[in-house]
Amino acid sequence: MSSNSSKPAFYKNEITDEDIDILKEIFEKIEKDKNATSFLEPVDYVALNLPDYPKIIQHPMDLGTCKNNLLNGKYKIFQEFMDDLHLIWENCRTYNQQKSEIVKCGNACEKKLRQLIEKKFKNAKHKVETPKEEQLLSIEDKTELIDKIKQQSNEDLTQIVKIILRACPDGIEDIDNDKLQIKVDFLKYKDLKLINDYLSKTNGDTKTNNNNENDNSD
Repeated sequence: MSSNSSKPAFYKNEITDEDIDILKEIFEKIEKDKNATSFLEPVDYVALNLPDYPKIIQHPMDLGTCKNNLLNGKYKIFQEFMDDLHLIWENCRTYNQQKSEIVKCGNACEKKLRQLIEKKFKNAKHKVETPKEEQLLSIEDKTELIDKIKQQSNEDLTQIVKIILRACPDGIEDIDNDKLQIKVDFLKYKDLKLINDYLSKTNGDTKTNNNNENDNSD
């Protein structure tokens, strides 16, 4: 073992051969966990009769694919590896009901994997911190935004679509010639701020107009 072998690996640093051996052992442990069963292979949405799965989950990931990527040298730095691991659990929570059994299994599996990794790489940073405005929306914020969008008029929806098209083109999908779909999975907090700023201004203008109408009626 070289003198550098004890140097802690940081997630933002290059993955060494020794790191790969350690992570391989971690995968072997997690593969035996009953909570990991549904995450060992890609979701077979055809066999499971989930036709909407590829529409909702744009970037599928599973433990088997993640492990193969690691062993085949696809990940050059820890950040790439950790991002794919995180994608597994995020996809699970996005597609399934939050209190469903599979989400509970995913949360438990995620927690155990994180503990195993942090135990082996004690000084490792979980992630290179990304500014809040550049982060993707949380499940809660996506749900809140969807509810808010449903309450808007056609005119306001048109303006919201224009805002998203300018700020995040991937956030709009052209379903057919007459329909556009807002894809909240692609939106970041900076995009949410633009939408909320517009809605705040619109609601403020509406309240002002209503007050003026009430004043004139006296």
